[in-house]
Amino acid sequence: MITAVLIDDEIVSLEALQLKIQRASDEIKVIHTFDSAPEAAKHIEKLAPDVIFLDVEMPEMDGFDFLSAFPDRSFEVVITTAHSEYAIQAVRQSAVDFLLKPFGVKELMETVERLVQKIKSKQKTERSAFSKLNAQFDKIPVPSLRGISFLPIKEILYLVSEGNYTTIYLDNKQKIVSSRNLGDYEALLENLQFFRIHHSTLINLAHIREYLRGEGGSVLLTDGTELDVSKRKKKEFLEVIGF
Repeated sequence: MITAVLIDDEIVSLEALQLKIQRASDEIKVIHTFDSAPEAAKHIEKLAPDVIFLDVEMPEMDGFDFLSAFPDRSFEVVITTAHSEYAIQAVRQSAVDFLLKPFGVKELMETVERLVQKIKSKQKTERSAFSKLNAQFDKIPVPSLRGISFLPIKEILYLVSEGNYTTIYLDNKQKIVSSRNLGDYEALLENLQFFRIHHSTLINLAHIREYLRGEGGSVLLTDGTELDVSKRKKKEFLEVIGF
């Protein structure tokens, strides 16, 4: 799922764009909307969206001033404006697309297709680089609000989804909040004795102490933590551990 933030000073435009995105694709999830660019700037790093749909002419801070506040931005940008003269600036800002208001769902669908291809390609490249690092050092780089932590894989007990973030629990009772989602970690760790026992939980199989029977059952880890196994995952999980 690609996460998106919408920024436009006109509430009606925000609501219309959100509705069009819902109609255009089920691969994009709008996680927040802002009618103030300065307010959005305060929260963007915490929200960590994959893409921002950004109006240009706004009071206090226009769209391009907003982008200048993030010179090393990790998110993609789609410019949405009623003014065609901003097209060249949009190109200079490496925007994925430039949507001239009023635009329809068909135009948005074309934009979304390009956006999805670009983001998935970037994610694939990042995962490949992470996998090489895993194999070489037995560690994974974990981006957080402070920077990047390098965690030994054997010290990870389990990971829990927290919306667009992931909390990683270590065997020294430390926990780290990462700005990557659980799906990213599942892709990185699935061939390294990790298993997703629940839609929100990924565990290190090396740290299982006991499996407790039940509808889905639960696992007891080496630190005493008990975690539920979903009914849907039970059969696959038992096969993985040899039963």
